[in-house]
Amino acid sequence: MRHYLLFLIAITLFYNCQEQEEKILIPSPKEVLKITEKVANWQIETFEEMGKYRALPSPDKRKKWHNRDKHHELEWTNAALYSGMFELTKVSHYPKYINWLATIGQKNNWQLYNRMYHADDHAVGQLYLSLNQNIRFRRSASIKPTKVRFDSIMKSEKGKEYQWDWCDALFMAPPVWARLAKVTKDSTYLEYMDKQYHMTYDELWDAEEQLFFRDKSYLDKKEKNGEKIFWSRGSGWVFGGLALMLPDLPKDWEGRPFYESLFKQLAQTLVKTQRPDGTWSGGVLGDLKDYPIIETSGSSFFTYGIAWGINNGLLDKEIYEPVLFKAWNALTKCVNDDGMLGYVQPIGAAPGESFKDYTEVYGIGAFLAAGSELHTYLNKFHPLARDNQYQTFMKDGGWCWYQDPRAIISNGKLLISGLSGQSGDVRLGVYDLKSEKNDSTLAMHKNFQRDDHNVPALYQRPDKSVLAVWAKHGNEKVHHFNISTSNDYLKWGESKKIEHTYNHKNGVTYMNLYYVKNEGKLYNFFRSGLTFNPSFVTSEDHGETWGNSTHFIANDIKGYQRPYARYYQKDENTVGVSYTDGHPRQYGNNLFYAEFTNGAFFKADGTKIKNLSDGVLRASEGEKVYTGSDTFTKTIVQESVPNSAWTCAMATDKGNNPHLGYTLYLSDSDHRYRIASWNGEKWIDREIAYAGKCLYKVESSYTGLLTFDPEDPTKVYISSDVDPSTGEDLGGVHEIYEATVGAKDDITSIKWKAITSNSNYRNIRPIVVSNEGFKVLLWLNGPWYDYMNYNSNVQGIILEKPDESS
Repeated sequence: MRHYLLFLIAITLFYNCQEQEEKILIPSPKEVLKITEKVANWQIETFEEMGKYRALPSPDKRKKWHNRDKHHELEWTNAALYSGMFELTKVSHYPKYINWLATIGQKNNWQLYNRMYHADDHAVGQLYLSLNQNIRFRRSASIKPTKVRFDSIMKSEKGKEYQWDWCDALFMAPPVWARLAKVTKDSTYLEYMDKQYHMTYDELWDAEEQLFFRDKSYLDKKEKNGEKIFWSRGSGWVFGGLALMLPDLPKDWEGRPFYESLFKQLAQTLVKTQRPDGTWSGGVLGDLKDYPIIETSGSSFFTYGIAWGINNGLLDKEIYEPVLFKAWNALTKCVNDDGMLGYVQPIGAAPGESFKDYTEVYGIGAFLAAGSELHTYLNKFHPLARDNQYQTFMKDGGWCWYQDPRAIISNGKLLISGLSGQSGDVRLGVYDLKSEKNDSTLAMHKNFQRDDHNVPALYQRPDKSVLAVWAKHGNEKVHHFNISTSNDYLKWGESKKIEHTYNHKNGVTYMNLYYVKNEGKLYNFFRSGLTFNPSFVTSEDHGETWGNSTHFIANDIKGYQRPYARYYQKDENTVGVSYTDGHPRQYGNNLFYAEFTNGAFFKADGTKIKNLSDGVLRASEGEKVYTGSDTFTKTIVQESVPNSAWTCAMATDKGNNPHLGYTLYLSDSDHRYRIASWNGEKWIDREIAYAGKCLYKVESSYTGLLTFDPEDPTKVYISSDVDPSTGEDLGGVHEIYEATVGAKDDITSIKWKAITSNSNYRNIRPIVVSNEGFKVLLWLNGPWYDYMNYNSNVQGIILEKPDESS
């Protein structure tokens, strides 16, 4: 303990003095991700011709394996690449990385490489187990071949012998065994790993220098300066392997402290041996003059491990952050303009040469892991500044798009409903549009559930009090509601419940509030847990009390389908409905439209479809606006079914004609925005913009969405992370665009104008709210990863204010 305290003091003093001499550059998380993706893109593009770029030793030092053939896709060299690429999938919004990895697994039938016992040929199992634990690939990424191989090893007599007698093996095999134990909940794999790991440790660990010998042949070898030879990449394999494996070790496992202690000891040595340029020599203890050329593969593994160690509380941030930043800044200088990482030492077993213009796949894998973990670190400790181009109307709020109205204007106040992605609080923001100041943000329901589906729908009652209705995402058979005590929207009554009774475990989802004047009824449209279909309850006293549930639309596609419906107030007596006949993830669905008034369904031209009293509306009975692929077929790289639609916006023009905005899924990286407009005689359906790539990989049909000006649907607002007119990847996040879209306009004629630009964070899910002469454009801005993990604020622009002089 005393030795460790002295180490901490010495290192702290060293770096305090060093920082006085030179200020260490803190990288930007945006730039870290950009260069990491750049390297990944280059590697994918050149993967088939990897030999062309391969680092080879000087001719007199080459072995039989030093050639320019493509490595087999299941070899350890590529397995290390896959491990780093998978780390990138955790932080990048681009779906192509995980899709590329899944294609590799499927192409090779999820098999390990040839040699039964050799750790190198087990390494690709890291990828299969990682993909198997991703909800999207759980059914397709098979772990059976890995399990069968490991079961056979444990049952064999040879398997009981010492297997991993070189330190590289501690990256190749132990993380696979530990992850298999976690996935299968079978501790025998963990016990096997632990026994073999300790055999390697006992033979190759040097307690004095706190480094691993590459193998026993190096136990007595010396550097030119007389120090022991410790290969940088060799200890890098161990350090990176520990960072991969430790998350899979049970927290309460008695063997875990050994691995945590080993990780910390290695890290201490790295602090002491980092070169002035930020890297580590090929021979960690050798003189700088003996290693004048830098080497990036070992340094990348060290960088990855240090970032992971700080992120997970094993390493002290104050001590290791300067080491981390110096290392990363040095590594980025080794990436050329095309995205190739240079100075990667060729395949070997000891310190050796490296070359500026040559690389290797395992070195790139280490770099990708380092950049990905550093990006996570920077977002945690040095996040980008919040975007402040426009007014923030409410902090800490998010929403889905199947609950409406999410915002209303009443008494000069803008009321915004939201759901905190941090606490799970149901929130209501009150903003004074006249003074342009926030009144307050209320927690309507504390610690409700972190899920953006739970956002309240709002309704202005005749006395200008406001009703709010919210529900969990299918976890309760309950809608919660509350009514403001007056038109002072900071004062509310006691929350009440609409309790739904049916015989199914699933709860209700969504809420949409629309009043039908000639019926004297307020409708709450939602999805029932009984059928997963659109249903409604009504109130005849503006939300004080509620009736029983009525089935509204029924699916008629094979399987357990979920028609997704959006609603809007077409006129005071009519609710317009656009809906799909299934979930895009399951079916290449179609888009339909119907109008509901006087208890009956109608087409846009007024043709009656049926009375609700004659039976629920079957999905196919509505007016088909878009014809999808009508198939369940998709490939492993398509999380949704191609040519499937998802409705996202509705509005009526001055002629009372409906306009439907929807998204079209072509691939995870290619979505389109479309508008279908009724002109009084027919639907005019056209593509208006590129929507870019999916928001996240498990719901790959999600986009940034579009919305209409409710008073003039020719004014359209979209969110896209590509050029809306060309689809060109702009290398940034989702921005908000606006355009005027006429009946004859399509993607070739529309001129999109950027409202936001160069944003640090996504701008998504825009809506426009209008009333009392005010009109406001709102959107979500901030870190946004999925429906339960976001930290967004509601930003926007006051587009119009009433003329107070009139």
